[in-house]
Amino acid sequence: MSDTTGKVLLAVLNDLIFETKIRSTAQALGVNASIVRSVGELPGALNRIRPALVIIDLNSLGASALEAVGIVRSHAAGSHVIAYVSHVDADLASRAEDAGADQVMPRSRFSTGLPPLIALHCGGQPGVSGCSEPA
Repeated sequence: MSDTTGKVLLAVLNDLIFETKIRSTAQALGVNASIVRSVGELPGALNRIRPALVIIDLNSLGASALEAVGIVRSHAAGSHVIAYVSHVDADLASRAEDAGADQVMPRSRFSTGLPPLIALHCGGQPGVSGCSEPA
């Protein structure tokens, strides 16, 4: 996939359904999406790319979910971090905010709001075919 915007998102998850949803949405908006499936892969990925947006699935990472937020904050301080979680896991959501996530939202809201979230952080507009670099 070619980088048409200069913007990249990095997702940390091991859920194939959400991986497909994130990749296809990003591609439709002209954004490169990289996926890592474990917290152990995260520092290396952050050293290779400078993502504008990091998406973290708090539930699929288990006990290391909060560690992922901390790693992003220490390796890519300028990246916007969106974490999503089951709506019944309010304690984990609160701890992710405390760890430095910019936004923490229920999985259902994340799923329905994904296109405008990606568009916002790639400098484009939701519903537009591709995003352009801000002038």
